[in-house]
Amino acid sequence: MYRVLIVCVGNICRSPMAEAILSARLGGDVHVRSAGLAARIGDGVYPMAAELLKENGLGLDHHAARQIDLQMLAEADLILAMENRQLRALAAIAPPLRTRMHLLGRWKGMREIRDPCGRPREEFIRTFELIDSCARAWCDRMPMNASSRMCAVPAHS
Repeated sequence: MYRVLIVCVGNICRSPMAEAILSARLGGDVHVRSAGLAARIGDGVYPMAAELLKENGLGLDHHAARQIDLQMLAEADLILAMENRQLRALAAIAPPLRTRMHLLGRWKGMREIRDPCGRPREEFIRTFELIDSCARAWCDRMPMNASSRMCAVPAHS
């Protein structure tokens, strides 16, 4: 099974949203997980992010923030980060795995996805929409077989 690891800083907002979106779009054909570079282990999804996920029929009810480690990186076929500085940090942790590491926004002009925590709801909505758009672009490039239901989730409201 193909494994995707999504990384941000705290693993409570951007990476869990991306995990939920990609997991739903890819179904069971790809194993999607998330972790943070500076996670407070065990924290749940940031309330505004959880609210947006729920409004869009997605959820990570039992999410607990995880701290990135070398084993998670080694097990992933694809590692997606939100920002270039996160890519640099990941490459410092596991230099031989650098070729597996990319921005989630790679197919959207190498776009970085900034942290909306502490910002107004409108910023969370923009972040959710950007993550969704970037996830769709990655779905088109996943090594899937023709019979998969790749990216079959309806557009969010």
